[in-house]
Amino acid sequence: MRTNGKATQDACLKPKLDDRQMVQKLIESDLYRNFRDAFGELTGLPVALRPKDYWHPPLHGEKRENLICSSIAQSPKACSSCLETQLKLVESAQEQGQAVVCSLGMVDIAVPISVSGECIAFLHTGQMLPHPPSTSLFQQAARKLKDWQLDVSLPLIEESYQSAAVYSSQRQKAIVQLLTQFAERLSEQVNAIMIRSRLEEPRLISRAKEYIMSNITEVVRLEDIAGHLNISPFYFCRQFKKHTRLRFTDYLTRMRVERAKKLLQDPNRRVNEVAFEAGFQSLPHFNRSFKRVAGETPTNWRQR
Repeated sequence: MRTNGKATQDACLKPKLDDRQMVQKLIESDLYRNFRDAFGELTGLPVALRPKDYWHPPLHGEKRENLICSSIAQSPKACSSCLETQLKLVESAQEQGQAVVCSLGMVDIAVPISVSGECIAFLHTGQMLPHPPSTSLFQQAARKLKDWQLDVSLPLIEESYQSAAVYSSQRQKAIVQLLTQFAERLSEQVNAIMIRSRLEEPRLISRAKEYIMSNITEVVRLEDIAGHLNISPFYFCRQFKKHTRLRFTDYLTRMRVERAKKLLQDPNRRVNEVAFEAGFQSLPHFNRSFKRVAGETPTNWRQR
């Protein structure tokens, strides 16, 4: 059986190896574009997908960007203050979605997208108000913009605030939850993208993967594969890691987790049955491995 070997391996590469290219592929995907359009129509908010190390205002240039925020993004002094807020936000949102209030009283939200337990990007939204705007808020914003040497008229400030969406803390939590669910879909999309963009590899590696897939439910030892390929275990380990960026044992574990995910979709299969059918020798080992690779327990993954 020859299927998805390279794809699963590529999808499990450490994000830091190719995170910007991976995020760009996500941005260009129909999945993200359709969600972005639907999210904007539903909420009236801008949304953006940015790499983890993106050092610009994340929502600048996006549809529904607030007028004041657009002006700030074009001013170095004001933009610096905005980036400080964004840095604080993404530092707190490495593991779960968070919201912060910027110096102009607007709420920004970031939700992490993780692959193999590492954050590679964030879904950003915001430029919303936690309460209906007031005259004092307009005046406070005017003083702040003047400090930043931004020539923005009071009518434009009022227009910017009046047009901003108002979201209570409860509704903000709902937005975080919605983006979190979509972030999980994007994490899965990484696998699909890498399946479609499988790279050429030496026949030696292809044969090793074929052997692993054919014996996925059995005990697969390094010596067995090396013997099957008629090479030394040391040479096999070195070549396998060179071309897959993964140790043989890590690759084998991830392949089994991918198989387990498919089996878990059958509600009639118990978790312990799935564990053994996926090639794990014990339930505790299965639970630990699954959580390390997928970021959650098999039970939680099935429920979600």
